[in-house]
Amino acid sequence: MNRPERTHSPFHWGASISYRTNLRSKELHDRIWWFLRMRWAAASCCLFIWGLLSLHSFGIQVNPKFFLWVGLALVFLNLIYTFFAKHFLAIEGELDTSWIRSFLRVQIAWDFVLVSYLSYHTGSIETPVLMLFMPHIILSGLFFSRIKSLIVVIFAWVFALVPLWLEAYGVLPYVSIFENSHKDCFRDSGMLLAYIFVIGVGLVFFTLWYVITEITSSLKHREHDLEKAYDLLQQLDTEKTQATLRATHELKAPFAAIKSYVYTLRDGYCGELPEKAKAVVNRIGERCDRLMNKITDIIHLSNIKTLVVSDLHFSPVDLIELLGKEVEELDLVGHERGISVQLLVESQSAVILGSKPQLKTLFSNLIRNAITYSFDDKTVLVRIQKGSRNQVCICVEDRGIGIPEELFERVFEEHFRSNEAVAHNPNGTGLGLPMVQELVKLHGGTIHLTSVVNEGTTFEITFNTIVPESKEGSQNDQDSNY
Repeated sequence: MNRPERTHSPFHWGASISYRTNLRSKELHDRIWWFLRMRWAAASCCLFIWGLLSLHSFGIQVNPKFFLWVGLALVFLNLIYTFFAKHFLAIEGELDTSWIRSFLRVQIAWDFVLVSYLSYHTGSIETPVLMLFMPHIILSGLFFSRIKSLIVVIFAWVFALVPLWLEAYGVLPYVSIFENSHKDCFRDSGMLLAYIFVIGVGLVFFTLWYVITEITSSLKHREHDLEKAYDLLQQLDTEKTQATLRATHELKAPFAAIKSYVYTLRDGYCGELPEKAKAVVNRIGERCDRLMNKITDIIHLSNIKTLVVSDLHFSPVDLIELLGKEVEELDLVGHERGISVQLLVESQSAVILGSKPQLKTLFSNLIRNAITYSFDDKTVLVRIQKGSRNQVCICVEDRGIGIPEELFERVFEEHFRSNEAVAHNPNGTGLGLPMVQELVKLHGGTIHLTSVVNEGTTFEITFNTIVPESKEGSQNDQDSNY
C-alpha cells in the first residue's frame, strides 16, 4: 500500500489518508458508540443534579430546571444519534470515515450549545462548567486532522466566552448563583479582568490542543511505521509461502519417481534382492513415504492459507451427515490397534455454511490425529452438541498420551512435535493440527483444547449454525397445521 511521506506541517497529521483506512474506520466506529455512552452518562448527571437541587438548594441561587432541560435535550439528541448510528454503522463493509467524522462534528457542535447554555445559567465563571469543553477538545485532537481539531478548539473558546461577553455588554441579564456576586469585579475593573479571563481560557484551550495533537501526531507516525513493518512482514510471509509451495511442488515429482523405483526393486521386478538389500530398500521406501506425506501436507497447508471465503462458494453443510460418513470410514483405520471411533449426536440440527471438501479435510485430520495418539483398545468419541444460541460444538475426544498444559499453544505451530508425540508416532509431520486450525478460522469457528497427560485430549470446535430453507419451510408448514 502506497502512503505519502510524513509532512512536518503543524496543521497536519495522518488521521485519514496517510494511514490504513480500515483500522482508522474501525477506531472511529468504536468511538461513535463511546461518544453516545458518555452522553448518556452526562444526561444522567444533569437529571441527578436537577433532582438533588429540587430537594435542597445548598446555598446557591440556581434554578434546577436548567439542568432538567439540558438533561432532556441530551436524551433527545442521543436517541437521534443512536438511531442514525445503528442504521448506518451496522452496515458491513468499508466504513465511510468522512461521514463518521461529520457525524462526530455535529454531536460536538450541539454539545457546545448545551454546555454554553448551562454555563450561562450557572454563573459561567462561578462554576467549573467550562471544563466540560475540554473533553471535546481532547477527543477532536485524537480523531480529527490537526486543522479541523483547531477549528473545534476555536468554537469551544467562542461558546465558552459568549455568555460572559453578552452579559458584559448588556445583551443578556447578569446571572450569579451566589448572593455576593463574584462577577461584579469584571464590571468594576473596566473589563480588564474580562480580557484577562478570555486570554486565560484561550491559553488553556489552545495549550491543551497543542499538547494532545503533538502526542497524537507522534503516536500516529509510530503506528504508521508499525503498519509499514506489518505490511512488509505480510509480504515476506506470502513470499515465503509461495517459495515453499514452489519448492515442495518441485520436490514432489522426483520423490514420486524415487518411490516408484524403490518399490520396483522391492517387489523383485529387477531381480531377486538379498535379504539385507531388501531391508535397506524397505527403509528407503518408508523414508520416501514419510517425506511424501510431509510434502503433501505442506502443499495442502500452503493452499489453505491462500484460500479466501469468497473463492470457496460456501453452501449449507450438514455436519451430522458429514461426520457420520467420516466416522464410518475412519473406524476401520483404528481396527488394527483395537481402537473404535464412535459418533454421539446430541443436537437435532448441525447445519453450517462451509466448504464440504475442506470440512472433510478438517475432521479427517482431527479424528486421524486422535486415533494415532490414542492407546490401543481405546475409543475415540466424536460428539455433536448444541452450543449457546445458534452454535454447534464438535468434540473429538481420545484416550491417549495427552498434551502437557504448557504445550497447548505450541501444538498449533507448524512442524512442532513434542518428545512424547515423536516417541509414540515417529512418522508424524507436525502439520495436521495447524491445518485444522486454519480450516476452523476459514469457517469462522473457534477451537479449544483440553488435555490430561496419559489420560486423553479433547478438541472442541464451535461453529455458527444456519437453518436450511427446506427445514425452515417444513417447520412453517407444520406450524400452520396447528
